[in-house]
Amino acid sequence: MKSQRYRAYNNRYWKRLRQKIHAPYKYYKNGLKYGDHLLPSGYLVSRTYGALHKCWVGFVIAKKKYEWGMIEIYAKLIKKLERELGIEVTDFSDWGI
Repeated sequence: MKSQRYRAYNNRYWKRLRQKIHAPYKYYKNGLKYGDHLLPSGYLVSRTYGALHKCWVGFVIAKKKYEWGMIEIYAKLIKKLERELGIEVTDFSDWGI
């Protein structure tokens, strides 16, 4: 009983326990899992791919609703993000962009 009471009030014990519990998630918090690195723009590769995916979803929705202004905005963002990631840039010449 005495050792359990000692452990309950010992700050060093709880600090070590917290470090052990949260240590595996340290890289997820920083966005550094699976070889993620920083781009020249200051954003991480994984976050840029996420933004690219959201832009494609927005482009498809705008295309279905015939929102020509939003189509142009999304197309420009998609081109910018693809250039930044160093992947093949999509051609939007069909849309006049």
